[in-house]
Amino acid sequence: MINSSDPTLDTSTPASISDKVTVDPEVKKRNKKFLSGIQTCKNQRRKLATNWTFNIDMRRGKPFASQTDEDRISVNLDWSLTKAKQAALFSQVPQVRIDHPPATEDAGPWLRAFEQRLNDTLVTGGIESAMDECLPDCINAAGIAAVLVSHESITEDVEIPTHDPTLPQDPNEPPPPPMTIPRVVDHRYLVSRISPGDLLWPVSFTGSNFDNAPWVGRSGRMTWPEAVQKLKLTEADKDTVLGGDDRNILDRLTHDVDRDKQVADELVAFDEVFYKEYQFDPNAKSYQTIHHLIFVNGKDEPVVDEPWKGQTQDPTSGQLIGALHYPIRYFTLTYITDETIPPSDSAIGRPQVNELNKGRTQMILQRERSLPIRAFDINRVDPAIQQSLMMGRWQAMIPVQGDASKIISEISRAVMPAENFTFDRIAKADLNEAWQIGTNQTGDGAGIETKAEADVVQQNFQTRIGQERGKIAKFVVSIAEVLGGLICLFEPPDSFGEGFDPTVCRTLNYSILADSTVLLDSNQRLKRLIDFLNFSAKSGWVDVAPILKEIATLSGLDPSTVIRPPEPKPPAEPNISLRLTGVEDMMNPLALAFMIKSGQAPPPEMIDAAKKLIEQTVMPPPAPVPPGMPPILPGPNAPNLVTEQLKGGVPSAPPMQQQQVPPPPAAQGAPIIPPPAPPQVGDAHPKWGVNDRINHRTEGAGGNQIK
Repeated sequence: MINSSDPTLDTSTPASISDKVTVDPEVKKRNKKFLSGIQTCKNQRRKLATNWTFNIDMRRGKPFASQTDEDRISVNLDWSLTKAKQAALFSQVPQVRIDHPPATEDAGPWLRAFEQRLNDTLVTGGIESAMDECLPDCINAAGIAAVLVSHESITEDVEIPTHDPTLPQDPNEPPPPPMTIPRVVDHRYLVSRISPGDLLWPVSFTGSNFDNAPWVGRSGRMTWPEAVQKLKLTEADKDTVLGGDDRNILDRLTHDVDRDKQVADELVAFDEVFYKEYQFDPNAKSYQTIHHLIFVNGKDEPVVDEPWKGQTQDPTSGQLIGALHYPIRYFTLTYITDETIPPSDSAIGRPQVNELNKGRTQMILQRERSLPIRAFDINRVDPAIQQSLMMGRWQAMIPVQGDASKIISEISRAVMPAENFTFDRIAKADLNEAWQIGTNQTGDGAGIETKAEADVVQQNFQTRIGQERGKIAKFVVSIAEVLGGLICLFEPPDSFGEGFDPTVCRTLNYSILADSTVLLDSNQRLKRLIDFLNFSAKSGWVDVAPILKEIATLSGLDPSTVIRPPEPKPPAEPNISLRLTGVEDMMNPLALAFMIKSGQAPPPEMIDAAKKLIEQTVMPPPAPVPPGMPPILPGPNAPNLVTEQLKGGVPSAPPMQQQQVPPPPAAQGAPIIPPPAPPQVGDAHPKWGVNDRINHRTEGAGGNQIK
């Protein structure tokens, strides 16, 4: 028994509408209006396809549609310029970041799981190949490109009972027949490129944001089994809708004679349209509700006419869940006033390329027609040699009579004018300016002599190309936004974790990092990481482990080997800076305490040794003791002569000890003469000093004078 609440069951009814069913006149009128708009767009598209085809042929190096007897040169600059600009705009798939305001950090673990699922689905869905195909469409071919973001599934019919077996049932009544519903057995998400030759748009729309267009669409072809699965066609419709490729030579963007001669497989051609319901239905309740139509060649009415399955209405709040924008995403790199489809860069630079082709053709014709011609003197050249010279077969030694330089000479040729090369350089400069690509991007350093000139050129290029990179980033984010809505709608909510609600698709913000669509080489990436690490590592707000691991990887090292967590360190002591400028600072107790704290104070033994050294080298010899005076013995009250002299004073006489120094005899009465104090700095030779300074010079009649 299969439970009807199984999430793998698709309980929607088939979308096919039979021609026998009575159609509402208003709906029929609407469908007729859409068919008329589709046909008008196809006529306009056929006119544009001619120039699109020529741009592609120029890039392929086959610009000439006819043969000629004259030699013609094609300078295939579209090839190199397209590749250079494509690499400058997009070279890698960026990581999409999702925020859930107002509190992203409190949203729960489901937000990061949803973000990871979205980025993985973008890659598996084919966004990388789609972007590689769309950029040449926009840059070279048509000036516009588009992708289709879709969810596809394969279903099988499953019968489920329509009664509850636990309830009693009358045995005389037959059980109700089971109900057959489709069950999804496999599904996928796709990001596929739409060829410019298959795009559909309202011709009256003149804006650049196609989300504001009343409708968008595409033309396409699919095989019969695929049409049966997607469009719910039956065998009765096969003879009516099945046919070959409905495009003619004017609708194709590339022409291959051998391929065009082959008989195409039996295909179902269709036109698919998405439109905003509020612009066609007066009873619409939302500006974001999208309706889906599919017209198949051979049927008058659409085979699909239903609300788009990429969105549904929440039964609780009544708001839409899923993708809120068109599944067809358009992008252009420029905008021309009131023109929906702008010209491509190849179309804008076509006059310069034609001028270069014409100039190169003239150069090669001049080289072919201005061949070197030699002349010889028939009176001095041997007759047997003359015949060989005129036939152009002689390349060996030629016997002549007299000076050979005057016998055989070359006739003057027509020289290529120098202005031809000047015009060639001017045309290339104009072409690079139109493409917004300089010599730094093409690899040609012509005209740049210094690094400063190269930096100025690169800065101007970054300013101009930054706008187009922003448009590419917006295009990628819009693809992610539609795909995120589809994931919210078709994935089980419990697969993202606790707290996830599909209604969050209305409040999620999608973004990518600046310039993340451009691939950097290892040196550029390494420099950015080191600059960021040096700037923010000490702030305490950055986890440096992932940065160090990526730096090690880019440096060619194994992060698991060279990266290890740091050992815990004791708290750092405060760093105190102390500056001592004189002896007075050394005598300050607080300064000395800091020196002792830091371990810079000298020990007592070193101080004693310093005292002795000073006494031996600086202190004068002690004065002789007058007759009759006993010598001064060292004791506890002995004066510290060194300390007193360092203070700049005169050492005082030691106090007399009654028991050691008797009073001088009265007969002698000679005064005590203290030793002389050492001279102060500058007093030993007061007349020594610096030389006089020259204040200024004056020039007089007698010459220079110095004052």
